[in-house]
Amino acid sequence: MSIAKMMKSEFNDKDHSLSGIGGVETGGDAAEFILLGANTVQVCTGVMMHGYGLVKKLCEELKDFMKKHNFKSIEDFRGVSLEYFTTHTDLVRRQQEAIRERKAIKKGLQSDKEWTGDGFVKETESMVSN
Repeated sequence: MSIAKMMKSEFNDKDHSLSGIGGVETGGDAAEFILLGANTVQVCTGVMMHGYGLVKKLCEELKDFMKKHNFKSIEDFRGVSLEYFTTHTDLVRRQQEAIRERKAIKKGLQSDKEWTGDGFVKETESMVSN
């Protein structure tokens, strides 16, 4: 979280430049870096593997992204995702909460893996109508 705070406070002005680099092969990849605050995006391996034509494709895909989301300029969406930036620990906690909530909604046994010990006996007895 401190990285996101630092990026938001120090890189949102015109005196600093933050460049997104690594794994950029689509306009969507470039958009993700921009959404996280990058004001430039660098491409190296993608061009080496796919040729310079990749640059035009990236630009077209980025324009399509902007049109789809009604952005008129890069500045309209640069850094917008920083408020959602979080830690791995927080993501794991959120996933565990969601799993617990889904399990609480279930009624009865949903799969064979849930049949264990006393629960198996109790569930079986509830199904018998003798």
